[in-house]
Amino acid sequence: MVKLFATDLDGTLLKKGRHIAPDDIAALHTLEDHHIDFAIATGRMDREIMVINEQIKLNGHRVSQNGAFTLTNKSELIYQKTFDINTSKKIHLEVMDFPNPYCISTADEIFVSKITEDLKHLEGELFFPLKEGVDFLDKYGDSFLPSKFMLFGETDELVAYQKNIMQDIADVAETYISDPHCLDIVPKGVSKSLGLRKLAEHLQIDPTEIAVIGDSFNDLPMFQMTPHSFAMATAPKEVQNHATYVVDSVKEAVELVTQKVSAL
Repeated sequence: MVKLFATDLDGTLLKKGRHIAPDDIAALHTLEDHHIDFAIATGRMDREIMVINEQIKLNGHRVSQNGAFTLTNKSELIYQKTFDINTSKKIHLEVMDFPNPYCISTADEIFVSKITEDLKHLEGELFFPLKEGVDFLDKYGDSFLPSKFMLFGETDELVAYQKNIMQDIADVAETYISDPHCLDIVPKGVSKSLGLRKLAEHLQIDPTEIAVIGDSFNDLPMFQMTPHSFAMATAPKEVQNHATYVVDSVKEAVELVTQKVSAL
């Protein structure tokens, strides 16, 4: 029986132009009628999830930055993981050689090496502005540690770089293609699955009682933890192949989940 429904944002619930389909919002509001809890699991920052929750008028649980932070719908922080000082410096030195701009995220901000025209377009999809300047290699400390590094480029370029960089950082980091033009580097062990497992433990439910929906490679870990997994029809075939169902919308996934609950 499904007790929690978790959705990805970009390419799933959230479309280009920061648009959310009214039908998807209406469907999410039916979850409560079936005693199903709601969560958002995304690569975005927690404060962006809070904006989304306000827009859709649902007070959902929040798994942000691919699982680096997990908060309840009462804003109780139940899990967080950032890079330590030495690892932060190591990865910073690695990405400095990347030919394209890169970003460094903390809990609340995204710093970028250089704001290009392409990144100005990306900034238009965010709910908060980027901050230019990453000259803090020697400033990492207990009060300032990154939770994610992001590299931008074409998919083939990012995949090739991903293979190379993992030879040097596999012991301290995970990497995910979170978007066709974005490679995420997060602390070892961090994933949306981990964040949702921490939430499940807090809610005293089993991970197999969670339904999940997404469209990117960073959604695969949560697909693998439950039989109730949905991939968007717009997702790459390799992503679709790891999900139990392929759907056209969040609305369709919610309807399939609630129909099953109603039938029990």
